[in-house]
Amino acid sequence: MNQKIQFLFKFAFISLIALTVFSCSEDDSSPIEKPDPSSQRSYHLVIGSSSTGNSATYTQGATVEELNDPEKTFSFTGYGFEVPSTRTARLYSSTDGNTLYNLNYGGGDIAKYNHVSGQNYNLDLTTDIQTVMGTAYPRWTKIDDDYAILHYVASENLYDDPDAVSPVYQRTKATVTLALVNLSTMSVVENTSFEFPWNETEASLGIYASRIDAPVITNGKLYYGVAKSVYDPLTDDRGTMVYEDVETLVVNYPSLENPTTIRSSLAAGSTNGYRTPVAHKDENGDTYQLVTSGDVSILKISNGAYDTSYTFNIKSILGHNAEANTGWFYVGNGIGYIPVLNTDLGGSSSSNWDIVRVDIYNKTAVKMNIPLDLWLRQYQWASVINGKLYMALASLGGEGKVYIFDPTSSDANGYITGATLQTGTTDASYIGLF
Repeated sequence: MNQKIQFLFKFAFISLIALTVFSCSEDDSSPIEKPDPSSQRSYHLVIGSSSTGNSATYTQGATVEELNDPEKTFSFTGYGFEVPSTRTARLYSSTDGNTLYNLNYGGGDIAKYNHVSGQNYNLDLTTDIQTVMGTAYPRWTKIDDDYAILHYVASENLYDDPDAVSPVYQRTKATVTLALVNLSTMSVVENTSFEFPWNETEASLGIYASRIDAPVITNGKLYYGVAKSVYDPLTDDRGTMVYEDVETLVVNYPSLENPTTIRSSLAAGSTNGYRTPVAHKDENGDTYQLVTSGDVSILKISNGAYDTSYTFNIKSILGHNAEANTGWFYVGNGIGYIPVLNTDLGGSSSSNWDIVRVDIYNKTAVKMNIPLDLWLRQYQWASVINGKLYMALASLGGEGKVYIFDPTSSDANGYITGATLQTGTTDASYIGLF
């Protein structure tokens, strides 16, 4: 009897241990929610000292906690790292925030800097790209943490007999130069030049592609926004370009071969933007492209062609003449934010800019209620942190805030503010949070 009791006691004890171990094992295997990597890295506040193209550019690092803190004030008065650049720096950040990349526009070199802390940045590598690009004035786009792409368009007026006393103008030839940059070594690993695809109708009118910019990669293709100009042989100068459609340059990636173009007559204008992303690929693999001259609108590219069933006329919703000549920022799930100029109130140099929340799926547009006189012509970058869009916004030469936009809210007040931003000089402006 005692042996039986001892056996039952041992069995119960072993079962209890097994149950405890199993329960702990179940608890240990439960998924642990990892923090969003975007909230763990450093960011870079960047300011331009002037509203002119020759502005000096300064940067300083910031943590997410600092950006969120309403009691924190950022200032560039006697503080900040000057990014070497002949004109306003063209900047990108690595995904982890540890590295800042710069194109010295006008200086003809690219460089990367390691962020140490605060205003402390160390030069890591620099490369002269003038020989490859044939100019000190290319533009560039960071593709991912491995590569960036340099691009430039050179034009040449062609005549039937250049040596004749009165040569007859034929057309303007546009030559595209592309160079793929390895961001680890800051070296060019692929480059090519080709004539921009042209047609007789436009060529006979003196129309040619004068700029490409803001590419996006979709299904092994690089899609470039295009701007055009028109040459008047009677005045030997550019005339007024009147767009009848939009056009996009397409090349294979990463080989940079097989240049072609696609067109749409659903809108009219350029699609190259100005230092800011213009086209974004959504979660379904479709590309949404902003028209960056003329009436502000968005077109859709699917399966290598413009979607003839989709056009999003944002100007008609806003109720005033509007242009978005810089670019826009995509957060996700069809929601983005666009710097929009109210052209009824002034041109690009005026402080008549707004931030407009757009839903590209439902075609809604809401002007955000921001109590600032904004000048955003040179605004380059905003950052998505924990699913929200962070923008450094301040009046030209004035004070502002870190604006944190909630994409789940369609309200004009769908944001909160964080740290205070000071410009420090009468003509300075924040050009991005990288």
